[in-house]
Amino acid sequence: MKKSLKVLLSVLAITFLLAQNTFAAELPQAGVIETSASSSISVEPDTVQLSLTVRTEERSAALAQEKNAAAVSKAIDLLVREGIHKERIKTTTYSTYSYTKTTGEKNADEVTVYSTNSSLEVKLSELDKVGEILNKLAGINELNVNSVNYSVQDFAKYKEQLIAAAIADARQSIQYSADALGVKLDKVNSLSVNFSSDSNVRPYVKADSVAGTTVPQPQNPDQIIISATVNLSYFVQQ
Repeated sequence: MKKSLKVLLSVLAITFLLAQNTFAAELPQAGVIETSASSSISVEPDTVQLSLTVRTEERSAALAQEKNAAAVSKAIDLLVREGIHKERIKTTTYSTYSYTKTTGEKNADEVTVYSTNSSLEVKLSELDKVGEILNKLAGINELNVNSVNYSVQDFAKYKEQLIAAAIADARQSIQYSADALGVKLDKVNSLSVNFSSDSNVRPYVKADSVAGTTVPQPQNPDQIIISATVNLSYFVQQ
């Protein structure tokens, strides 16, 4: 009798487990509708960053550094005279290294040359003066303008409206999909937001000389595109 009871209990336990597994397998999975949307705006740049390099080469490290310091001071003084505050002029890198180059007939002679390089970044908001400033900087032989980078100083002020517009577009697309499928939306499943602003980087070529006077290179920067992209998903009601 006891043995029969144990067998019966075992059968009941197995049956209960099978019923649990069958119930779990039949539970409907929550559906999800997801999409992405973007919103963007084009605005005029209101700030510019100049990337400059001052390079000097001499037969000794001390002389190369001395001449480099003089050229950097000349560039900074020029920028200050143009109304740019010193705190907007930053030295980003400074280095001195040596290398060997060949000279003379058939490159038979070797000499050691020391090169000193200083990199400067200059920020200004007077965009109408950029061409004139670049023209004057071109008069410093040791200086090279690497790039002219136009951008928007406070692009965050567009953040709220762009993100709101992108979310509204994504939400509407999901609602259209739900209506077409004949289902109702539940709560938000996930949301991710990416906010970005591009910049307009222009390489700079020294202006040509016309009748002994350098002509400023015209500056006509493109508009800056600021955008927000969202990825949004909703659960579907069961």
